[in-house]
Amino acid sequence: MRKLATGLPGVQPERMQKSWLWLGLALLVELSLLSLADWQWRRYQQRLTEQAVAAARPPNTLTGTYLPLTAALTQQPNPTNPEESGWRVLALLQTAGSLVVIDRGYAVPRWLADGVPDFTGLAPPTGLQTVQGVWVPLPTRRGWLRGPDTTTHPRLLAFLNPAMLTSASVAPQQLVLTSPDTANPEPMPSAPPMANPLRHLSYMLQWLLMAVVFPLLCWVVWRRRAA
Repeated sequence: MRKLATGLPGVQPERMQKSWLWLGLALLVELSLLSLADWQWRRYQQRLTEQAVAAARPPNTLTGTYLPLTAALTQQPNPTNPEESGWRVLALLQTAGSLVVIDRGYAVPRWLADGVPDFTGLAPPTGLQTVQGVWVPLPTRRGWLRGPDTTTHPRLLAFLNPAMLTSASVAPQQLVLTSPDTANPEPMPSAPPMANPLRHLSYMLQWLLMAVVFPLLCWVVWRRRAA
């Protein structure tokens, strides 16, 4: 049986099929690298937008009474030293219209001998309180939410009331304090941690560099095999 002609002198059909296969795989890898670079660029733009929105948030004032419960979102960056991590201290404020999750600020972690969080000195003040802060979405950063109950997901604020998230009387956002609500040095009010946009820009440049280098590498391999 005669072999089919490939149109290229000296090139067997099997070898031609393998060449097309490798070319297809190379194109798939290249498109994947470019897609990842584009994804990180869009994430970079998203983070810049989030920072601009956060900077433009107006201050808000609420009056209410704190519930005698405290919880801490762990593994959160220290606002004065991002290399260190600690707690974001959370509490509930009962206002005239709803329950509001209050981010009271940053605190250095403290633990009892049995590994239970030590909230001594971090309890919210009693009586009618007027607090000032900015509205932000409920916590989405990774970390352990420790309190009377423990959860691995910050959005599951069940440490206060299991029905809280399904209750229409609970505000869908939290208020991050911009001024302290007690005379104690902790918790220290600060802006909520936000992802650094430059990290995504760095990733984008890495993927883009790989997308540039990969075709050159493929060309070098092809030249050596053809030699």
